[in-house]
Amino acid sequence: MKKVILPFIAFAMLFSSCGEGGSDKQLREENDSLKMALQQSQSEFDETIAMLNDVESGFQKIREAENFVTIQASQEVSPSRRERLNNDIAMITETLNKNKEQLTKLKAQLNKSGNKSKEMQKMIDRLTTEVEQKTQLIVTLQEELAKKDIRINELDRSVASLNTQVTQISEENQQQKTTIKEQDKELNTGWYVYGTKSDLKKQNILSGGGLFKKKELLRGDFNKEVFNHVDIRKLKVLEIPAKKAKILTNHPEGTYTLGKDASGQMVLTITDPNAFWSLSRYLVVEID
Repeated sequence: MKKVILPFIAFAMLFSSCGEGGSDKQLREENDSLKMALQQSQSEFDETIAMLNDVESGFQKIREAENFVTIQASQEVSPSRRERLNNDIAMITETLNKNKEQLTKLKAQLNKSGNKSKEMQKMIDRLTTEVEQKTQLIVTLQEELAKKDIRINELDRSVASLNTQVTQISEENQQQKTTIKEQDKELNTGWYVYGTKSDLKKQNILSGGGLFKKKELLRGDFNKEVFNHVDIRKLKVLEIPAKKAKILTNHPEGTYTLGKDASGQMVLTITDPNAFWSLSRYLVVEID
C-alpha cells in the first residue's frame, strides 16, 4: 500500500508547494525526502515478502518430511529408519523455530510501520496458527516415536538374547557333532600289525610259546605304537609283504580269506568287515 499511496502524497505536496509559490530549493528537499521515504517503504516491503517466502518455503519442507514421520509413527519403526526419522524431526523442529522468529519480526515490523493492511495481518495470523499446530503435532509424534523406540530397544535386546542363545545352541550342536564324529571314529577304528615272531615278541605283542609256556597274545604292556590305525569299514584288502603268513588274533571263520596274489605275496581279503572285527579290533599277522 505504501508503494501506491506515497507517490500520490508526493504529487499533492508538490502541487501545493507550486501553488503557494514555494522556492525551488524547498521543492527539491521535499522531493528528495519523499524519494527516501519511498525507497525505505520499498525496502521494507521487499524484506517483508522475502520473510514470507522463507516462512512458506519452510512450511513446504515441513509438509514433505511430516508425511514420512506421520506414516512411520503409525507403524512399527525398523532400526534402519530411525536415523531418517531423527533427522526429519530435527529439521522440522529447527524450521518451526526459524518460522516463529520470522513471524515475530513480521509482526513487529508491521506494527512499527503503521501499515494496517488487514490482508497482511490475516496472512501472518494464519501462518502463526500453522506454526502452533505443527509444533503440537511434532510433540505428539515425538511421544509416539519415543514409545516405539522403547519397544525397538526391547526388541533389540530380545533379538540379541536370541542370537546369543542360537550361537550357544550352534556351538553345542557343533560340539555334539564333533563328539559324535570322534565316537564314530573310535567305534570304527581297528589296529593291525604284521611281523616275524621275533619282531612281535620284541614289542611284547607275542609272548611265551616255550616248552612249558603257553603262547600269549596282546597280554600286558605291549607296544601299541607299532600298530597301524584303519577304518574297519573301509579296509577290504590288506597286502602282506611275505611268502607265508598266519593270523594270530581271533576272527570268525568265513569273514575273510588269506591267500597269495599273482606275485606270490600274501593278501588278506576281508569279506564281512562287521563280523571280522566283532571279536577283536586288533589284527596280528605273523609272517615268515
